[in-house]
Amino acid sequence: MPVRRYRHVADMPEPPRFASALEGLAAACAASELAGAFGAMRRAPRGVRRFRSVEEADAHRQAWEAGDAEVRPS
Repeated sequence: MPVRRYRHVADMPEPPRFASALEGLAAACAASELAGAFGAMRRAPRGVRRFRSVEEADAHRQAWEAGDAEVRPS
């Protein structure tokens, strides 16, 4: 794709715009529904969690992936 340079902002063409904001909203809703079809999103718990060893951290990660870990950091 070629690079175009303009001497002034007034020389630049207008950016393409959607016909209406509702079309953009409809596209966002469709993308959201498509993402939901792939499965539920899992979110990692917020905050910092400290572990005494790498093994303890790995055990917690495996429990979280299995859905057995507690949600709140201690």
